[in-house]
Amino acid sequence: MFAYEGGQVTIPGGPGLGIEINEEYVAERAAEGDRWRNPVRRHADSSFAER
Repeated sequence: MFAYEGGQVTIPGGPGLGIEINEEYVAERAAEGDRWRNPVRRHADSSFAER
């Protein structure tokens, strides 16, 4: 992933870490959305629990 020279990482030639993002795939997934919900924690007596 990184190029080394003299025991040190060389400075990349471009921005970022040199990865490419498939923006079309990201847009498709973002349009689909997700159904993630924050978990609700409760005590045995059904009262809300804080972590």
